[in-house]
Amino acid sequence: MSASTPAVKKDSDGYFQPFTDKGNGSAVLRFLPAMPDEDFPFIRLWNHAFQVDGKWFIDNCPSTLNLACPVCEANALLWKNGHKDVASIRKRKLYYISNVLVVRDPKQSENDGKVMLFKYGRKIFDKIDSVLNPVFPDTAILNPFDAEDGANFRLRITMSNGFRDYDKSSFEQPSPMGDPEQVEAILSQRQSLVEIIAPHQFKDYDELKEKFDRIVGAAKAA
Repeated sequence: MSASTPAVKKDSDGYFQPFTDKGNGSAVLRFLPAMPDEDFPFIRLWNHAFQVDGKWFIDNCPSTLNLACPVCEANALLWKNGHKDVASIRKRKLYYISNVLVVRDPKQSENDGKVMLFKYGRKIFDKIDSVLNPVFPDTAILNPFDAEDGANFRLRITMSNGFRDYDKSSFEQPSPMGDPEQVEAILSQRQSLVEIIAPHQFKDYDELKEKFDRIVGAAKAA
């Protein structure tokens, strides 16, 4: 990769990974506001991650950018032809990514006080949405991304039917993230979210199709 080519960001590059013991884990996080030049404090990312005879296919889905995806097209044919189980395994999955302050990580204390990227699924996003847009009119609106009036998020992970469950996660009472100097220092450590879904983070159609055909074709030939 040449010096002028932007790097592709991977999940190991500054992402918070909660520690789990027998499927259970916990941490206290603080969702951070959007950077001054970005519109939202989170981004949506679709990707594909599945195995074909022991070989992994993992890649960002171009539908994130409203572009055609050869994997999604192949899945549509599988579904149409009755191979719904295979199509379900290979379908795109939606994730959200935000900057967070790790307030407390009981099993990885070296993370305490760090600003990291956090990738999460629909369950956690729904908890964010439920406090931003409460169902009942007598419930106060909470913006968890606000440095002054937001709230810490108590991440609680359990196992349910072999999958991670986040139902026990919740927001604490609103509280400031710190004094003005502390807030400034924390916010200065945020990473660009827009960069994560920049066009260069995605393979073009032909390159992605070649990778998909190679892995699926090798499995068929075996």
